[in-house]
Amino acid sequence: MALSKRSRGAAGVTSGPIDDIFAALAGRPDVVSFAVGAPDPALLPTELVATLSQAVIGRYGSAVLQYGMTQGFSPLLDEARNLLHDRDIRCSPDSLHISTGGSGALHNVCLALLDPHDVVLVETPTYGPAIKEFRSHAATVVAVPSDDFGVLPEALEEALVRYDVAFVYLLPTFQNPTGRTMPAERRERIAEIAVRHGTLIVEDDVYTDLRYRGVPAPALASFAPDNSIYITSLSKTLAPAIRVGITVMPADLLKTVLALKQGIDMQTSTYCQAIAAEFLRSSAGAEHLAYVVDAYSAKLDILGAAVQRHLPTGFRWVVPDGGMFLWIEGPPGFDADALLEEALRRGVAFLPGSVCYAEDVADHRNTMRLSFANVPREDIDRGVALLASICAGAA
Repeated sequence: MALSKRSRGAAGVTSGPIDDIFAALAGRPDVVSFAVGAPDPALLPTELVATLSQAVIGRYGSAVLQYGMTQGFSPLLDEARNLLHDRDIRCSPDSLHISTGGSGALHNVCLALLDPHDVVLVETPTYGPAIKEFRSHAATVVAVPSDDFGVLPEALEEALVRYDVAFVYLLPTFQNPTGRTMPAERRERIAEIAVRHGTLIVEDDVYTDLRYRGVPAPALASFAPDNSIYITSLSKTLAPAIRVGITVMPADLLKTVLALKQGIDMQTSTYCQAIAAEFLRSSAGAEHLAYVVDAYSAKLDILGAAVQRHLPTGFRWVVPDGGMFLWIEGPPGFDADALLEEALRRGVAFLPGSVCYAEDVADHRNTMRLSFANVPREDIDRGVALLASICAGAA
C-alpha cells in the first residue's frame, strides 16, 4: 500500500513552470536563458573564497569545523551589525541572527508565525517561491494592488482593515520579479500604516547591494523597527552556495525562531559564516563587490538597449536602477505562457510572469521576467532578438 499521507500545506504545493523550465534547460547549453535568477558563474569568486578559507582556518583553526551557536558565529554577527548600520538599521544583539540563506530565514519566520488559513499580504506581482513557501504552511496569500513603485499604501490599508493578517511580505528594493524600487516617502507611509495597525512587515532585501545608478533609500525596516523583520543575504554578492543570510527581528520573536531553528538545521555552517565574516571585513571583499556591480551594470545596459531595439510596439518595460531583473508587459491578449515551449525549442528561455502572482493568473499571462545576470554579455542581444521575433509573431 502506498504511503500517501501529506501535510495540509504540502498538499497544496506542487512543482510548476519554474521547475519545468529548469528541467528543459538541463543539457541545453545552446539556449540563451533569461529564466534563471542566479549570479553569473564567471563572477563567482573561486580564488577569493579559497583565500578566505585559508585565512579563516589560520585565524580560528578547527573551531570553524565544529558546531556553533544557533544565533550565529560571533565575528559574523559583529560584521553584520556594521553592514546593517550602513543601511540605516540599528539592531540590538538579541534581535540579530544568521540564517541559512535568505530563504532559510523566510522559512523559519513562517514556522514561527503561520497557522493554517492565516493571511499573508503580498504585493503584486511578487517573488514566486515565497508564495509557494507561504502556501506550504497552508496560509492564504492575498495580493495587494501595486504600481511601478511598489505596494499602494491605500490598498494596503484597505487589506489590513479587511483581513486579520499574520504579516505583510514586501521586496522594496530591486524587486524580484519587476526590478522596481519603492521610494523613501512611500516606505515611510507603508511603515506608518503597519505601526498603526500593529502589523509585521517582512522585508526581503537580498538585492540591495546590486545598485548601478541612483541614490539608496533607507531600508523599510528603519522606519518601523519594532514592526519589521528584515532579511538580507550574501548569495548575490559572495556566492549562493555559502548559504548565509542575515536577519533582524523583534527579540521576543527571535527567541521562538532560534528554538525552531535548533530542530531544523541546528545552526548555519560555522565554516561558511567565518568565510562570510572575512569577506565583509576585507578590502578584497569590497573590491569583488565593486567588480560585480560594474559587470552587472554593463549587462543591464546591453539588455536595455536590446529590448529598445528589438521588442515590437505595444510592449512596456522600465529599466531598473539595480538588481537582476527586467520586467516586460505585453499588449492585451499577448500570452507569454503559450510561447514558452516554442521559445525553448528555438533556443531562448524566459520566466512567464504569471508564476509571480498570488491571484488568478489569467489576467497576467502577458508578462515575463528577464534575468540578465546569468547570461553572457555576448549572448544578450542575440537572445533578445530571438525572443522579440517570437513575441512579434504572437502579439
